[in-house]
Amino acid sequence: MPNIVKNYNESMGGMDTMDKLLSSYRPKMRSRKWWWNLFNNALNIAVVAAWRLHCKLHDADRSAMTHLAFRRDITAHLLRARPLQIPRPGPRIHLPHSLQRSRGYFLQSSTQGRCAVCKKNCRNQCVQCGKRLHQIFFPVYHQ
Repeated sequence: MPNIVKNYNESMGGMDTMDKLLSSYRPKMRSRKWWWNLFNNALNIAVVAAWRLHCKLHDADRSAMTHLAFRRDITAHLLRARPLQIPRPGPRIHLPHSLQRSRGYFLQSSTQGRCAVCKKNCRNQCVQCGKRLHQIFFPVYHQ
């Protein structure tokens, strides 16, 4: 290797090596979305950095995988991974009217108006007295 190339590589901090590794197994995906190429490049950089870290960790015992084997291993693990299951809420349980009542008063949804306590907009209305109230002010107002 010429001395000028060696000096260039030392001052670049290994960027030539990173570029070479990035281009060795670059996925051939094209997109019209501007962010997709950036995302793929960031993902590719992360895989190369992880492989270089893997090589440094396994340098002493010489058990490091090749770059291609490392990429295949990551792909195999991602394909075998189970998707994250988000717990879904169950059906809503409606309380009987006897439990909803508070001394004969309960709220129902109505048109928008001012709350009798805080004077902010509210859509709940007391069936007995006809006042618009937020749920948090309902027991306070009827005491």
